[in-house]
Amino acid sequence: MYGAMAAEDERLQRVRLDKEVAAFLSAHPTFAPLLEGVQESLHEVREKRGFGGVQKALQIIAKADLMGTDPKAHLVGSLKELANSARSDEKGEDAKESQYCDLGESLTSTASPALSEAGEMGDSSSASVSSFMEQRDEVSARATPPEVPVWAPPYAGSLQYLQDMLGYMDSYCQGMRSWQQQWVSLVETACRTVLDSDFKEMVLVGSLALSLETPGSDVDVVCMTHSPADQVDAVAVLRKVKEILTSDSHSSGFPEGFQAVVIDDARIPILAVSSENQVLVDLAINSHHSIQHVKWFHHIGAVPPNPPKVVQVPVLTVTLRCIKWWLRMRRIPRMKDGALPTVAWMLLAMHVSAEQSGCLAPDLLAENPFSAVLTLLSAFFQRYTTVSGLDGKLRFEKGSAVSVFQQHARPKRPCHADLVVIDPETGVNLAPPMSPATHILLVHELLRARSLLKDTLCSGQSHYLHAAFQPVPEFANSLPASSSGSFDALVFVNGNGESSCTVELVRIHSVHKTPWWQAPFLARWDMQSRLEAHLFCEQQAAGRCCFVQSQAITLAPWNFICRVETTGDEKVGLALDEEALHCLRSMQALASEMQSWAAVKSR
Repeated sequence: MYGAMAAEDERLQRVRLDKEVAAFLSAHPTFAPLLEGVQESLHEVREKRGFGGVQKALQIIAKADLMGTDPKAHLVGSLKELANSARSDEKGEDAKESQYCDLGESLTSTASPALSEAGEMGDSSSASVSSFMEQRDEVSARATPPEVPVWAPPYAGSLQYLQDMLGYMDSYCQGMRSWQQQWVSLVETACRTVLDSDFKEMVLVGSLALSLETPGSDVDVVCMTHSPADQVDAVAVLRKVKEILTSDSHSSGFPEGFQAVVIDDARIPILAVSSENQVLVDLAINSHHSIQHVKWFHHIGAVPPNPPKVVQVPVLTVTLRCIKWWLRMRRIPRMKDGALPTVAWMLLAMHVSAEQSGCLAPDLLAENPFSAVLTLLSAFFQRYTTVSGLDGKLRFEKGSAVSVFQQHARPKRPCHADLVVIDPETGVNLAPPMSPATHILLVHELLRARSLLKDTLCSGQSHYLHAAFQPVPEFANSLPASSSGSFDALVFVNGNGESSCTVELVRIHSVHKTPWWQAPFLARWDMQSRLEAHLFCEQQAAGRCCFVQSQAITLAPWNFICRVETTGDEKVGLALDEEALHCLRSMQALASEMQSWAAVKSR
């Protein structure tokens, strides 16, 4: 019996290691051949040092010189040295993790040191962003995550997974520091060159300034000028900065094949420096709103104090970071796609956290503060999963974390939700109008996460939590501005207020964007661009569900929900896998429920 248990435990450990490696390769695909050659060394590290050692091993691999002499031999030696080195005093480290206070205070979370390092630019001093990031590196060196024990009690499985996930994010983000510092330094130098004496300062904003960074997060910076914002042509400045960045003297500082694009049709013009579909740096000129957001989050204590104290972070900060990771892994459409900006999601989550703060008992949660994070995550997904959950106005009191979410009482068009998230600092609405298709996608994803978090809390099993953050393909929820071939998608149809709303499977054959649109994707609010497609109707044949081609149909990006993969032939019939078919059923039920909800409200 004990032999079988040991074998099963070993199998689970190897599965977990495979997942760690897969996550690493998703961020560092060029290391695949090298990683394949050091698998035995990784297993040795895992056996002797646990998964904390594995995370350190992956950090070592990420820094390997692929062009050096025999990198494999060098890495095998480094990993063997790591495997045989003495383990740190886990008991002392665990004691740090158990210090828990209520939401208004802080918890010491050594699993998330990166969370405690941001925010030092919240008051936008005259120091450059590059020098700020150098200071962050010193903090990172002092805040090394503790090693994670190989085994945990069954109920603690989900909490251990949460801790491991945060530790992985920290490891990745810390490894990116030197690169980010280099890129921001190049951008800052270009801004100084273009503006000359009118250059005032560079201010770090966004996820890094709010301690909410995740793997893949870009660096958001704002260049402030001495001249008033209304006297500066931001687009002209950004274009000149782009010219400098793409010149031979600067381009060598960015990854090979990088792109610098000025997005001038956005509400706030930005220069986006990207590489392989990942944005590296976003630069805006005189964007006071972004700076005010950072100050507000610091002021109400939602993120670490400014400057941070050792490695203390609020429970709320960790929760927000997990939600941001969920948004990224599930490819939830962002504001540029025609959905909600990240800051709106953060404010929605803060409202739920405030509602739940009275239910959290510090004396019961002191042994593991990640229990509080899991509770708040579950509450967040529970709060907004009704069809009317995203229909209402969220408002915060001026300079306070006190908030009110008021449902709309006026009649609605079928399947339409009107979400209003008032900016705590400026009073403007941060949430753009959502198409019904986007609304259905968001509610479906929230429902999916809600179900998995419920299973996690009931069973304590980590695989449910893992599934909640399971990544979807990169372009699953994005609509290309041009198509080289056909692709299949779920779309919202007949939602014109006169006929019933439903969700259908279509094959899109061609995309005709409006002439003025420049981005490589189409926005979900776009009702002018055309999608030429064929509708596929469901049929039962030989005990199985298939979809047979029906009439041609013309749609707009406004109708687009998400892409799906199919098998089979369009003449004979297409088939969806179990997960995609469940997704279709869920969205069809949501469309029907949303239409009934609107009908009741209009009486």
